[in-house]
This record gives sequence, structure tokens and C-alpha cells, in this order.
Amino acid sequence: MTTPHFLPLGNYLTNPAGPALASTPYARLASSDLAAWLTQWPDLHAQALKTLARRIHPTARIHPTAIIGDDVIGPDVKVWEFTTVRGHSLLAPGVSVGFNCEITNTYLGASTVLGHRIGLNRTLVGDQAHLSSDVMAAALHLTTDITHPSRDTFLRLPDGICPCRTPRFGALIGDRVQTGSRITLGPGTAIGRGCLIHSHTAVSPTVVVPDHHTITPTDRPTHHTRIRRT
Repeated sequence: MTTPHFLPLGNYLTNPAGPALASTPYARLASSDLAAWLTQWPDLHAQALKTLARRIHPTARIHPTAIIGDDVIGPDVKVWEFTTVRGHSLLAPGVSVGFNCEITNTYLGASTVLGHRIGLNRTLVGDQAHLSSDVMAAALHLTTDITHPSRDTFLRLPDGICPCRTPRFGALIGDRVQTGSRITLGPGTAIGRGCLIHSHTAVSPTVVVPDHHTITPTDRPTHHTRIRRT
């Protein structure tokens, strides 16, 4: 029997800075295990909402056409035209979300920039990441009835399998990851700190990419990507 492995989020993400989140579960983000965070996330977010004096910081700039749910928007955040932020999402200080994005059940670390037409669901993104246009993190495996997902996601670590204990998980994207355009991730991928993902790349489900690697598309029909040390 394969022993399940844990995946510390601190291997990919930095705890959000700032006194406003110090007494919320988000202050313990980096010390959490991926599966534990994913399964408890709605409750943890609800705890944060009860603790915070305000959900949307007064310095945040939100375009009138944007739709914001019960989410947390930090200082100096920018949310541009026709973008939706919903579910239990948190945008840390300095985040910029571009035109026509859909951000659902997602954490965006400090100073991260999202370009245009980006879709993230059940995804964790670290600090100072930059995702260009048309980046998609798919949170569900394709089934005969995708409205009732039942296939749990998992990650293939070098020394075993890391179960995520939920069928809903898009991607774990580390600090300072940079992407080109038209990228597809997941469901269930982990991209290490400082990685580069070239345009027109599909990163297969369950893939774990170590820190500081470059991911490029390949013409070989049986392979989605080529991964090399940067």
C-alpha cells in the first residue's frame, strides 16, 4: 500500500503580511498542509470574515463593472473591468487582476499580477507571481456528469502520492512564477517558486514541478510539456 504524503504550503507560498490578517487562519497559510487547507478552506475563510474589521480595504480600486462576492480585498489591490471575484477568495496587498477574469475560491499572494481573461478556481497563488492572458486552472476532472464531481485530485511527488482529499483543486502556484499566455493547469498541479511557463503550454494533472524550472510545450503527441532546470 502506498503511504500518503503531505505537501506543506510553505514549500510554495509565503504567509500574507500585514496586521489585518494576523489573527485570521490566513496567517498560518504557509504552515498548513495542502489537503488540510483545501478541505477546511470554506470554514477558515468564514472565520477570517468574522475577525476582519472590513472586507475591502479603502485603498483598493475596484472597477464599477467588477463583481465582488464575500471576499477579502487587501490594500492597494486593483480589480479591473468585467472581472468576477467570488467564493472564498482573498486578494493580498498589491494584487492586480486584469480585464474579464474569473477568480473563484482562490488565494492571490502579495503583489501578484493577473493579466486578461484568466480563470482560477480552487487555486493558491504565491507572492509576486505574474500570469499573462488566457491562463486557466481547471479544478475538476472531466467525467460523464461534471456537475457532481467524485474523482479526488492528487499530486505525484517524487517519493509517492499526495492525496488532496477533494475533487475540487486547480493548482498550487508558487511565489514569483511567471507565465506566458494560453496556459492550462490541472486539475491538480503544483508549480514551484520561480518557475517560468512558456505560452501555449498545458501542464498535465497531478504534475509537480520543482522550484526554478522552465516549462515549455512539446510537439510530441504523448507529452504535454518539457521541464528543465532554469
